[in-house]
Amino acid sequence: MQPPWRMWWTSLNTSGRTPRCSSPWSRPRCSRRSGATPTRRSSRPPGPRSRPSGWSWEDFRSRWWWSNTTTGTRHPVARRTEGGMAKRVWRWCAPVLAAGLLLAPPLGASPTVLPSTQIVAGMTGICKTVILGTTISEFHVTVLGVLRNAGPAGDLVLFRASGPAIQATGGLASGMSGSPVYLGGKLAGAFSYSFQFADPMVGLFTPIEDMLRVMPGRAGGPRPGVYAVAPFSLAGRIVRRVDLRASPGPAPAGPDTAVAVPAATPLFVSGLGYQATEELARSLEPMGLVPMAGPGTLDLPPTIPLEPGSAIAVALMQGDLAAYAIGTLTYRDGDRIVAFGHPFTDQGRTEFLLANATILQTVRAMNHNLKVGAAGAPVGIISEDRPAAVGGTIGVLPRMFGVSVTVRDSDAGTNRRFAFQVANSKDLAPVLVALGTRGAMERALNRSGEGTAEVHMVLRGRALPRQVERSNLFYSESDIASRALSEVPQALRLLFENDFSGVGPTGISIEIRVTNTRHTGTIIEAEVPKEPVVPGATIRVRVSIRPFREASVTRDIDLEVPADFPEGTATLTVRVGGHASQPGTGTPSPSPQGLVTINTLADAIAAFEGAEKSTDVVVDLAGGSPRAFAGPAGGPVHVSTRWTTPWVLTGRFQISIVISRGTH
Repeated sequence: MQPPWRMWWTSLNTSGRTPRCSSPWSRPRCSRRSGATPTRRSSRPPGPRSRPSGWSWEDFRSRWWWSNTTTGTRHPVARRTEGGMAKRVWRWCAPVLAAGLLLAPPLGASPTVLPSTQIVAGMTGICKTVILGTTISEFHVTVLGVLRNAGPAGDLVLFRASGPAIQATGGLASGMSGSPVYLGGKLAGAFSYSFQFADPMVGLFTPIEDMLRVMPGRAGGPRPGVYAVAPFSLAGRIVRRVDLRASPGPAPAGPDTAVAVPAATPLFVSGLGYQATEELARSLEPMGLVPMAGPGTLDLPPTIPLEPGSAIAVALMQGDLAAYAIGTLTYRDGDRIVAFGHPFTDQGRTEFLLANATILQTVRAMNHNLKVGAAGAPVGIISEDRPAAVGGTIGVLPRMFGVSVTVRDSDAGTNRRFAFQVANSKDLAPVLVALGTRGAMERALNRSGEGTAEVHMVLRGRALPRQVERSNLFYSESDIASRALSEVPQALRLLFENDFSGVGPTGISIEIRVTNTRHTGTIIEAEVPKEPVVPGATIRVRVSIRPFREASVTRDIDLEVPADFPEGTATLTVRVGGHASQPGTGTPSPSPQGLVTINTLADAIAAFEGAEKSTDVVVDLAGGSPRAFAGPAGGPVHVSTRWTTPWVLTGRFQISIVISRGTH
């Protein structure tokens, strides 16, 4: 079976220029033909919240904020920079305005949109994409046909790529997805699908009108099925039907049928170890994301111009550890953009980081072609992730979840700290944080295997009443990195998915102290009095522990039996502490007072912080019959107490005792 790399999203980009009033992002702001004079409703520049409908953003920028290149007229503020406050304000604002000018597309660059209903076989055009560095290259495209109602939000257009630029890469490549396609100087769409076991020069693009509808409530997913097309040559055979599938699969049924699937998304990761990357691949497989080792982030200037055909990165993780996808910007209107031509995670509303990017090399291979790129400076947010495209805004950064991991190796005497941020997504953040912390720990220890780890976590959220803290001790004979982080999922569940209220997660700090020394112990004996116990009395339980290669330790633990505890046979259990429930849910949680139902966020926080630890000796007393577990009116059926030790424990004992009010 072909690996998921086979389907590569490629994007095509061109330089169509049209009148400013033709912006497809909104209704036309003027009815003039190209070259006509726009009308203004006011002689004053519109404010950011009350822009006159007769103005376009390009009119606003060209006539008021920067010098008019036609008349040489400068903004009124620019004329008053001889001294005083005006000069100081201009000095402060100039760098910001310069950066905005560099990032903004050229004035009048908005192309006319070509609807898919006007696209027919035989039309030719160009596609723009970055092959190397940040320079945009062009190659030719020829339309082979249109698959009506086959795409995620409408039609898909079949095309063939040609020209020296695309020949040099060996064909359409992963990372080209979103590359804009122009037909007759009009923006037609962006590359999004390629063919399985076939010619890499042939692909499908998503029409631009569907990409611009990146709004909530759109229908999801491509429409699988077999679609008839005008005959075309593909890998030495004539194809008359296209089998559009949601994922790669077996070969098509007939010799005249070709299989097209959405391009798998290569997710470049850096800073993660091999095991963490493998686990990340399994976790993200349902989303079609394929993690692979990448170059990480580079110190690119944020002023690199972003225009149709530019390489971009959508980051799930940034910092000392990174995870990002490389794609291509399709269209820009002011600060708003669309890209990719297909979904990234298909999560709808998102808060993903948008960064500029550079292409280090376009790799040509037998089974797939691949753009290898590095993410650069953060420049904006991807706020929409829909079946037809991703959309976002330049100049607005997302709220991300901060992670700090400090690893101290007591044996080696090293102390390393890793800081990174992950996408603020309840579906992705738990996976990324758990595997990111594991990757950081693997890098810090530079080994795997046996060890004891002392872990302290601090959780933060905007709506939390305070910082939430939790400490525990862990031991593993084979993989201490995984074992030490076993409680991180519970912490993230409390932050992102508790049943009671949103806490606005902002970050987690994890401090880990690791040693090769084994700090373990075994419960070797538990004794209780043989006489019946009167409700209201105290049971003294003698527990013996044998630490690893040390003399045994004995301690008496007193457990008070409530006065209204039910009579009859009861079960006393001496065991090791551990999570018996999921803090953050409404299920009962063990506590020194017995099983306590979690009804509020405060209860969930208390349950998380006070949950049993692997170093605890827990003594439970429970009523021994089903009737007793149902609970008499007002009477408890379960009580518990603990003894916290310095060892990670194993062992368990169960003893039957009699609860009776008889005279003894």
